[in-house]
Amino acid sequence: MAGGETMDRTTFRALTLALAIGVTGVAAQSASADDGRFYIVPGLQWMDFDSARQSDDELGYNIGVGYGLTDNLATELTYSRINMSTLAGRDRLRAYRLDLVYNLDSTIGTLSPFFVAGIGDTKFDTNKDTTVNLGAGLRHRFNDRVEWRAAARTFYGFDDGTYDIGIDTALVFHLGAAPAPRVEPSTAPVVVDSDGDGVPDDRDACPNTPRNYAVDERGCPIMLEEVARLTLNVQFDFDQAVVKPEFFDDIRQVADFLVAHSDVVATVEGHTDSTGTDEYNQGLSERRAAAVRQVLIERFNVSPARVSSVGYGESRPVTSNATSQGRAQNRRVESAMTATLQRPQLRD
Repeated sequence: MAGGETMDRTTFRALTLALAIGVTGVAAQSASADDGRFYIVPGLQWMDFDSARQSDDELGYNIGVGYGLTDNLATELTYSRINMSTLAGRDRLRAYRLDLVYNLDSTIGTLSPFFVAGIGDTKFDTNKDTTVNLGAGLRHRFNDRVEWRAAARTFYGFDDGTYDIGIDTALVFHLGAAPAPRVEPSTAPVVVDSDGDGVPDDRDACPNTPRNYAVDERGCPIMLEEVARLTLNVQFDFDQAVVKPEFFDDIRQVADFLVAHSDVVATVEGHTDSTGTDEYNQGLSERRAAAVRQVLIERFNVSPARVSSVGYGESRPVTSNATSQGRAQNRRVESAMTATLQRPQLRD
């Protein structure tokens, strides 16, 4: 047995040295995530044995390996060895146990509490026993990879009917990098903007607005006002009220304007030069205006209700009648039409 005791002392000293090195090598405390990570647990185990075992209090070592099931829950497989001095002589405890470790999120200063429970198989030189253990402890996290912990446990032996008390302390070395933090699903309400105008559907008073329209705070298009204007000037030969074909295209533009703007009513105004009497020129101007009106109605299908004619004789010249060129400009029918238009403002 001397050789076994020498080996046991050597193992114990190596474990103690490893714990010392681990303590001196840790860095500042930091949070970590242990879900899905393996770790190793070298540590020391002190036992206060049940009186039925007839053994002194003893100190031994543990070595374990664990795996993080979640950030709070882990499972561990641990091997323990303790040399015992009993009334019957030297004895050895060699045990395997499978534990569950639950780490609480609360803290006591820099320490975090945890609970542990498990089942194990314990062998002595003279017999063996099946045990369950239950305990609690505190841990201190130095960094992502290293923590220290200590726990007090009670061990119940089914075969021997014994209660042993144990206190263990260990360093936990986590392997591998911590998993990336979980991204929790957003609890923010989903904002729906079906027409993409920047105003959510629940506040959009004008749904399905074209995407290139600028809108107000209610989601309705911002309208801009424009004034459309069209002028007509039809020239006549001396003492004539016949519309010359060269002016048909100009008159067609009036018809198109009336089609485009259904709220506009056109008035065509007839004029003459100063040659002749006022009475004759008044009648001539009215005939000229009526002739243009008839072209609109008969040739371009304008409703009679939307165009009227009036004559002003020689009373409204646009230039002097002293020259032939001036008199030619005054022999005319003219009209001026305006319409107020609204068009949507486009986005920049």
